[in-house]
Amino acid sequence: MTRHDVIEKALSTEVYQAIQNYSRHDERGQQTADYRAGISDLGFCSERLRRMLAQMDPEDSDLLAAFIGTAMGDHVERALAIAWPTAIIQPSVTVTLIGEVATYEVPGHPDVVKPEGLLIDVKTSRGLEVARRQGPSRQQQYQRHCYALGAFEAGLFDDDITLDDVKVANVWLDRAADEKEAFSHVESFDIEIVQEAAEWLDEVVYAFTHEQAARKEPAREVCKAVCGFFETCRALDTDVEGLLTDDTILMAIEMYEEGKALESRGRKLKDQAKGNLPLTASGSTGKHQLRWVWVNESEVHYTRRGYNKLDVRKM
Repeated sequence: MTRHDVIEKALSTEVYQAIQNYSRHDERGQQTADYRAGISDLGFCSERLRRMLAQMDPEDSDLLAAFIGTAMGDHVERALAIAWPTAIIQPSVTVTLIGEVATYEVPGHPDVVKPEGLLIDVKTSRGLEVARRQGPSRQQQYQRHCYALGAFEAGLFDDDITLDDVKVANVWLDRAADEKEAFSHVESFDIEIVQEAAEWLDEVVYAFTHEQAARKEPAREVCKAVCGFFETCRALDTDVEGLLTDDTILMAIEMYEEGKALESRGRKLKDQAKGNLPLTASGSTGKHQLRWVWVNESEVHYTRRGYNKLDVRKM
Protein backbone atom coordinates (compact mmCIF):
# COMPACT_ATOMS: atom_id res chain seq x y z
CA MET A 1 0.00 0.00 0.00
CA THR A 2 1.45 3.36 -1.05
CA ARG A 3 1.61 6.44 1.15
CA HIS A 4 -1.26 7.99 -0.82
CA ASP A 5 -3.31 4.84 -0.30
CA VAL A 6 -2.77 5.12 3.46
CA ILE A 7 -3.76 8.80 3.47
CA GLU A 8 -6.85 8.14 1.35
CA LYS A 9 -7.94 5.25 3.57
CA ALA A 10 -7.45 7.32 6.73
CA LEU A 11 -9.34 10.28 5.26
CA SER A 12 -12.27 8.09 4.20
CA THR A 13 -12.43 6.52 7.66
CA GLU A 14 -12.30 9.88 9.46
CA VAL A 15 -15.04 11.45 7.31
CA TYR A 16 -17.35 8.45 7.68
CA GLN A 17 -16.78 8.29 11.43
CA ALA A 18 -17.47 12.02 11.73
CA ILE A 19 -20.87 11.43 10.13
CA GLN A 20 -21.62 8.60 12.57
CA ASN A 21 -20.53 10.65 15.58
CA TYR A 22 -22.56 13.66 14.48
CA SER A 23 -25.67 11.56 13.99
CA ARG A 24 -25.35 9.99 17.43
CA HIS A 25 -24.99 13.34 19.16
CA ASP A 26 -27.53 15.46 17.30
CA GLU A 27 -30.80 16.29 19.07
CA ARG A 28 -32.54 13.07 17.96
CA GLY A 29 -29.54 10.92 18.87
CA GLN A 30 -29.18 12.67 22.23
CA GLN A 31 -32.83 11.97 23.00
CA THR A 32 -32.17 8.26 22.49
CA ALA A 33 -29.00 8.47 24.57
CA ASP A 34 -31.01 10.06 27.38
CA TYR A 35 -33.62 7.26 27.16
CA ARG A 36 -36.41 9.70 26.31
CA ALA A 37 -39.28 8.74 24.01
CA GLY A 38 -40.44 11.16 21.37
CA ILE A 39 -43.38 11.27 18.98
CA SER A 40 -41.27 9.70 16.23
CA ASP A 41 -40.74 6.60 18.44
CA LEU A 42 -44.45 5.80 18.54
CA GLY A 43 -45.67 2.87 16.50
CA PHE A 44 -42.35 1.41 15.35
CA CYS A 45 -41.41 -1.31 17.84
CA SER A 46 -42.79 -1.80 21.35
CA GLU A 47 -39.81 -3.85 22.51
CA ARG A 48 -37.28 -1.32 21.22
CA LEU A 49 -38.99 1.51 23.13
CA ARG A 50 -39.32 -0.66 26.25
CA ARG A 51 -35.56 -1.28 26.18
CA MET A 52 -34.93 2.44 25.77
CA LEU A 53 -37.12 3.20 28.80
CA ALA A 54 -35.20 0.53 30.72
CA GLN A 55 -31.98 2.42 29.86
CA MET A 56 -30.55 -0.45 27.85
CA ASP A 57 -27.89 0.65 25.36
CA PRO A 58 -28.14 -0.63 21.79
CA GLU A 59 -25.06 -1.65 19.88
CA ASP A 60 -23.87 0.94 17.39
CA SER A 61 -25.70 0.75 14.09
CA ASP A 62 -24.82 2.52 10.87
CA LEU A 63 -26.50 5.93 10.62
CA LEU A 64 -25.55 7.04 7.10
CA ALA A 65 -29.08 6.67 5.69
CA ALA A 66 -30.51 8.64 8.64
CA PHE A 67 -27.83 11.32 8.17
CA ILE A 68 -28.65 11.71 4.47
CA GLY A 69 -32.38 11.82 5.20
CA THR A 70 -31.89 14.45 7.92
CA ALA A 71 -29.60 16.58 5.74
CA MET A 72 -32.01 16.42 2.82
CA GLY A 73 -34.98 17.19 5.05
CA ASP A 74 -33.16 20.21 6.47
CA HIS A 75 -32.68 21.67 2.98
CA VAL A 76 -36.29 20.92 2.04
CA GLU A 77 -37.42 22.83 5.12
CA ARG A 78 -35.21 25.80 4.18
CA ALA A 79 -36.69 25.81 0.69
CA LEU A 80 -40.23 25.71 2.05
CA ALA A 81 -39.49 28.49 4.53
CA ILE A 82 -38.64 30.72 1.57
CA ALA A 83 -41.62 29.53 -0.50
CA TRP A 84 -44.03 29.85 2.46
CA PRO A 85 -42.92 32.80 4.63
CA THR A 86 -45.67 32.19 7.20
CA ALA A 87 -44.81 28.50 7.67
CA ILE A 88 -43.34 27.40 11.00
CA ILE A 89 -40.29 25.15 10.58
CA GLN A 90 -39.32 22.49 13.16
CA PRO A 91 -41.28 23.92 16.12
CA SER A 92 -41.12 22.16 19.48
CA VAL A 93 -44.48 20.65 20.37
CA THR A 94 -45.77 18.31 23.06
CA VAL A 95 -48.78 16.08 22.58
CA THR A 96 -50.88 14.91 25.49
CA LEU A 97 -51.76 11.23 25.12
CA ILE A 98 -54.44 10.02 27.52
CA GLY A 99 -54.10 6.28 28.05
CA GLU A 100 -55.65 3.88 30.52
CA VAL A 101 -52.33 3.32 32.31
CA ALA A 102 -51.26 6.97 32.47
CA THR A 103 -51.35 10.32 30.73
CA TYR A 104 -48.23 11.01 28.68
CA GLU A 105 -46.60 14.24 27.57
CA VAL A 106 -44.61 13.28 24.46
CA PRO A 107 -42.38 15.86 22.72
CA GLY A 108 -41.55 16.17 19.04
CA HIS A 109 -40.55 18.44 16.19
CA PRO A 110 -42.82 18.45 13.12
CA ASP A 111 -41.06 19.51 9.94
CA VAL A 112 -43.51 22.16 8.71
CA VAL A 113 -46.66 23.71 10.14
CA LYS A 114 -48.74 25.95 7.88
CA PRO A 115 -50.91 28.12 10.13
CA GLU A 116 -53.85 27.82 7.74
CA GLY A 117 -54.24 24.21 8.94
CA LEU A 118 -51.67 21.90 7.33
CA LEU A 119 -49.06 19.74 9.13
CA ILE A 120 -46.31 18.35 6.86
CA ASP A 121 -43.71 15.70 7.66
CA VAL A 122 -41.05 15.21 4.98
CA LYS A 123 -39.72 11.73 4.21
CA THR A 124 -36.95 10.50 1.93
CA SER A 125 -36.81 7.05 0.39
CA ARG A 126 -35.11 5.11 -2.40
CA GLY A 127 -37.63 5.84 -5.12
CA LEU A 128 -41.27 6.80 -4.61
CA GLU A 129 -43.18 3.78 -5.87
CA VAL A 130 -43.42 2.02 -2.50
CA ALA A 131 -44.85 5.21 -0.95
CA ARG A 132 -47.32 5.55 -3.83
CA ARG A 133 -48.56 1.99 -3.40
CA GLN A 134 -48.34 1.64 0.37
CA GLY A 135 -48.88 5.13 1.76
CA PRO A 136 -47.78 6.09 5.28
CA SER A 137 -46.79 3.37 7.73
CA ARG A 138 -48.37 3.04 11.16
CA GLN A 139 -45.40 4.87 12.66
CA GLN A 140 -45.78 7.71 10.15
CA GLN A 141 -49.51 7.88 10.85
CA TYR A 142 -48.97 8.14 14.61
CA GLN A 143 -46.24 10.67 14.02
CA ARG A 144 -48.11 13.13 11.80
CA HIS A 145 -51.43 12.99 13.69
CA CYS A 146 -49.71 13.41 17.08
CA TYR A 147 -47.64 16.27 15.67
CA ALA A 148 -50.85 17.92 14.45
CA LEU A 149 -52.53 17.66 17.85
CA GLY A 150 -49.38 18.98 19.54
CA ALA A 151 -49.24 21.89 17.10
CA PHE A 152 -52.91 22.65 17.72
CA GLU A 153 -52.45 22.54 21.49
CA ALA A 154 -49.47 24.90 21.11
CA GLY A 155 -51.60 27.41 19.18
CA LEU A 156 -49.56 27.17 15.99
CA PHE A 157 -52.59 27.22 13.69
CA ASP A 158 -54.63 30.32 12.92
CA ASP A 159 -57.27 31.26 15.49
CA ASP A 160 -60.16 30.31 13.21
CA ILE A 161 -58.77 26.81 12.57
CA THR A 162 -60.43 23.96 14.47
CA LEU A 163 -59.17 20.39 14.71
CA ASP A 164 -61.78 19.44 12.12
CA ASP A 165 -60.07 21.83 9.69
CA VAL A 166 -56.55 20.44 10.19
CA LYS A 167 -54.94 18.31 7.47
CA VAL A 168 -51.86 16.12 7.91
CA ALA A 169 -49.45 15.20 5.13
CA ASN A 170 -46.34 13.24 4.33
CA VAL A 171 -44.25 14.38 1.37
CA TRP A 172 -41.72 11.88 0.01
CA LEU A 173 -38.65 12.70 -2.08
CA ASP A 174 -36.36 10.25 -3.84
CA ARG A 175 -32.99 10.56 -2.12
CA ALA A 176 -31.29 9.14 -5.22
CA ALA A 177 -32.96 11.83 -7.40
CA ASP A 178 -33.99 9.27 -10.01
CA GLU A 179 -37.58 10.52 -9.76
CA LYS A 180 -37.83 14.22 -10.50
CA GLU A 181 -40.94 14.89 -8.44
CA ALA A 182 -42.36 14.64 -4.94
CA PHE A 183 -45.18 12.37 -3.79
CA SER A 184 -47.68 13.53 -1.17
CA HIS A 185 -50.32 11.81 0.93
CA VAL A 186 -52.83 14.10 2.66
CA GLU A 187 -55.77 13.33 4.94
CA SER A 188 -57.85 15.02 7.64
CA PHE A 189 -56.70 14.93 11.26
CA ASP A 190 -58.11 11.90 13.05
CA ILE A 191 -58.27 11.88 16.85
CA GLU A 192 -58.81 8.11 16.80
CA ILE A 193 -55.29 7.61 15.44
CA VAL A 194 -53.93 9.68 18.33
CA GLN A 195 -55.91 7.53 20.77
CA GLU A 196 -54.53 4.41 19.10
CA ALA A 197 -51.02 5.78 19.67
CA ALA A 198 -51.88 6.28 23.36
CA GLU A 199 -53.05 2.67 23.62
CA TRP A 200 -49.87 1.50 21.91
CA LEU A 201 -47.80 3.45 24.43
CA ASP A 202 -49.88 1.99 27.29
CA GLU A 203 -48.84 -1.51 26.21
CA VAL A 204 -45.17 -0.52 26.16
CA VAL A 205 -45.36 1.05 29.62
CA TYR A 206 -47.22 -2.01 30.99
CA ALA A 207 -44.45 -4.30 29.71
CA PHE A 208 -41.80 -1.95 31.12
CA THR A 209 -43.35 -1.70 34.60
CA HIS A 210 -43.88 -5.47 34.75
CA GLU A 211 -40.35 -6.18 33.50
CA GLN A 212 -41.51 -8.34 30.63
CA ALA A 213 -40.74 -8.28 26.93
CA ALA A 214 -43.02 -6.21 24.74
CA ARG A 215 -44.15 -6.95 21.20
CA LYS A 216 -41.47 -7.16 18.53
CA GLU A 217 -43.49 -5.61 15.76
CA PRO A 218 -41.29 -4.93 12.73
CA ALA A 219 -40.43 -7.84 10.50
CA ARG A 220 -37.23 -9.53 11.60
CA GLU A 221 -35.38 -8.47 8.44
CA VAL A 222 -36.17 -4.84 9.24
CA CYS A 223 -34.86 -5.21 12.80
CA LYS A 224 -31.62 -6.67 11.50
CA ALA A 225 -31.12 -3.72 9.16
CA VAL A 226 -31.97 -0.81 11.45
CA CYS A 227 -31.96 -1.73 15.15
CA GLY A 228 -28.92 -1.85 17.43
CA PHE A 229 -30.76 -4.25 19.76
CA PHE A 230 -31.01 -6.97 17.10
CA GLU A 231 -28.22 -9.23 18.39
CA THR A 232 -29.69 -9.40 21.89
CA CYS A 233 -33.33 -9.27 20.86
CA ARG A 234 -34.07 -11.28 17.71
CA ALA A 235 -30.83 -12.79 16.42
CA LEU A 236 -31.71 -16.15 17.97
CA ASP A 237 -35.30 -16.20 16.70
CA THR A 238 -35.50 -19.23 14.45
CA ASP A 239 -39.21 -19.74 13.88
CA VAL A 240 -39.31 -17.09 11.17
CA GLU A 241 -35.99 -17.86 9.50
CA GLY A 242 -36.26 -17.31 5.77
CA LEU A 243 -39.80 -15.93 5.88
CA LEU A 244 -40.08 -12.33 4.70
CA THR A 245 -43.00 -10.51 6.28
CA ASP A 246 -42.26 -6.77 6.12
CA ASP A 247 -44.86 -4.96 4.02
CA THR A 248 -42.28 -2.75 2.32
CA ILE A 249 -40.10 -5.70 1.35
CA LEU A 250 -43.10 -7.65 0.05
CA MET A 251 -44.15 -4.61 -1.96
CA ALA A 252 -40.62 -4.17 -3.32
CA ILE A 253 -40.52 -7.80 -4.48
CA GLU A 254 -43.82 -7.33 -6.31
CA MET A 255 -42.43 -4.16 -7.90
CA TYR A 256 -39.24 -6.00 -8.93
CA GLU A 257 -41.23 -8.77 -10.58
CA GLU A 258 -43.42 -6.20 -12.32
CA GLY A 259 -40.29 -4.41 -13.53
CA LYS A 260 -38.86 -7.63 -14.99
CA ALA A 261 -42.12 -8.23 -16.86
CA LEU A 262 -42.04 -4.69 -18.23
CA GLU A 263 -38.40 -5.16 -19.31
CA SER A 264 -39.34 -8.32 -21.19
CA ARG A 265 -42.28 -6.61 -22.85
CA GLY A 266 -40.08 -3.61 -23.64
CA ARG A 267 -37.45 -5.78 -25.36
CA LYS A 268 -40.12 -7.45 -27.49
CA LEU A 269 -41.62 -4.10 -28.48
CA LYS A 270 -38.19 -2.74 -29.45
CA ASP A 271 -37.33 -5.85 -31.45
CA GLN A 272 -40.65 -5.72 -33.32
CA ALA A 273 -40.24 -2.00 -33.97
CA LYS A 274 -36.72 -2.43 -35.33
CA GLY A 275 -37.99 -5.10 -37.67
CA ASN A 276 -40.34 -2.51 -39.18
CA LEU A 277 -37.75 0.24 -39.50
CA PRO A 278 -35.69 -0.23 -42.69
CA LEU A 279 -32.08 0.93 -42.76
CA THR A 280 -33.07 3.53 -45.35
CA ALA A 281 -35.46 5.23 -42.93
CA SER A 282 -34.15 8.55 -41.64
CA GLY A 283 -35.82 11.76 -40.50
CA SER A 284 -38.17 13.23 -37.93
CA THR A 285 -41.78 12.57 -36.93
CA GLY A 286 -42.09 15.90 -35.18
CA LYS A 287 -41.78 14.10 -31.85
CA HIS A 288 -38.90 11.70 -32.50
CA GLN A 289 -35.78 11.73 -34.65
CA LEU A 290 -34.70 8.57 -36.46
CA ARG A 291 -31.29 7.67 -37.83
CA TRP A 292 -29.20 4.54 -38.11
CA VAL A 293 -25.63 4.69 -36.79
CA TRP A 294 -23.02 2.07 -37.71
CA VAL A 295 -20.88 0.98 -34.78
CA ASN A 296 -17.67 -0.79 -35.72
CA GLU A 297 -16.94 -4.05 -34.01
CA SER A 298 -14.34 -3.86 -31.27
CA GLU A 299 -12.57 -6.22 -28.93
CA VAL A 300 -12.91 -5.38 -25.26
CA HIS A 301 -10.73 -6.81 -22.52
CA TYR A 302 -11.64 -6.03 -18.92
CA THR A 303 -12.16 -7.58 -15.53
CA ARG A 304 -15.64 -7.17 -14.13
CA ARG A 305 -15.66 -6.43 -10.45
CA GLY A 306 -17.68 -8.61 -8.11
CA TYR A 307 -21.13 -7.39 -7.19
CA ASN A 308 -24.31 -8.50 -5.41
CA LYS A 309 -26.84 -9.80 -7.93
CA LEU A 310 -30.49 -9.73 -6.95
CA ASP A 311 -32.27 -12.98 -7.78
CA VAL A 312 -36.07 -12.99 -7.49
CA ARG A 313 -37.98 -15.84 -9.10
CA LYS A 314 -41.61 -16.79 -9.14
CA MET A 315 -42.35 -19.80 -6.94
